[in-house]
Amino acid sequence: MAGITITLKNVPPELHRTLKESAMRNKRSLNQEAIHTLEHSLLSAGEHRTTLRQPPATRSVGKILVSRKLLDSRADEVMDRGS
Repeated sequence: MAGITITLKNVPPELHRTLKESAMRNKRSLNQEAIHTLEHSLLSAGEHRTTLRQPPATRSVGKILVSRKLLDSRADEVMDRGS
């Protein structure tokens, strides 16, 4: 599977040095380390996939709607407490 190529411009020297040192510690290329760091950062932001290279798991519409109803009911509770 061929990946997409991106170019980063104006990378601060300190960030480049830190990424390069991390790549050396982890025995990865600079490119591999950048991908790993991006994946880890994005996955830590709330994704539940083990890798971003795979599509997200499918969810049934029913589960999405239940989640939405639960959020709405919690929002109503918060609004009622504020009155």
